Amino acid sequence: MSSSTSSLLKSTPELRRRIWDGVVPIQIILAASEARTLSDIPPYFANARRMSYFPLLFSEITAYFKPYLRNPDTADSLEWWLEFEDVPLRWNWPIGLIYDLLTGLDPSQSDNPDHDWHLPWTLVLHFNKYPTETVLRLQSKNDLVEYWMNRIKEADFVRRGNATTVMNLSKADSTNLWTGVETHNYTMFWTVASKLLPHDPLSLRHIPIKIYLPSSNKVLHALVPPSLSLREPHTVGSALHQYLPDLFPSRRACLIARPILHGATLGMMIPLAELLYECMYTDGYLHICIVMIS
Repeated sequence: MSSSTSSLLKSTPELRRRIWDGVVPIQIILAASEARTLSDIPPYFANARRMSYFPLLFSEITAYFKPYLRNPDTADSLEWWLEFEDVPLRWNWPIGLIYDLLTGLDPSQSDNPDHDWHLPWTLVLHFNKYPTETVLRLQSKNDLVEYWMNRIKEADFVRRGNATTVMNLSKADSTNLWTGVETHNYTMFWTVASKLLPHDPLSLRHIPIKIYLPSSNKVLHALVPPSLSLREPHTVGSALHQYLPDLFPSRRACLIARPILHGATLGMMIPLAELLYECMYTDGYLHICIVMIS
């Protein structure tokens, strides 16, 4: 699903796959302090997978810039970091989430030629002055795997009240789950991920969801049950109205802000439990960004 997709209105057989294959076009510029020459250095261009993580791109990016580096030996390090408009990017967050959050774009403006989509998304690559006050240190690929696996266990605990399902995965399944993310292998990942989800979405204890507030570093960790009652599922609108009533005074309409997931505006009447099964990130969470209406 591209960043210009305007709405997620209902589940379709292709939706999960379209989300998996979503990309953000990126342009990476080497910071002047890292370059050995003042000559123009061509940017690195790529279609970054929304569901992926920047450290999985670092080796390819630094190999590209190695001939231009002031210190070529740093090319093999993972302690590189990226920034967008002076804001350091958190390597432990999915790429699509970071784009949606930091650009604050309103997908409803997709037909507006004057709307700045920041595409390709221009990022600056740094090595020195690592922003330890806002970004975790990344010293090896295992740091990313360990962080991601802890989020998988955490999401399972939210869903069921324990992480037994994840803990009981075979070694092969655990390996395939991460390898599916690392190699962007849809079948490998979802063959295992489907085993972590109960057959009935309404049997969930809570829905793993994180809500990112606009123009702030605040993340709302809400324990949202799948249903309000036996006959009424919790929807995107009912949850936002309950937890963020100032931004969502209505359960049915977006009046002040919009919920964004995978670069698309969420319909307020979508059941959250069904949304999870189709649209969760690889860590098992729905990462929903709140964007103010333009």
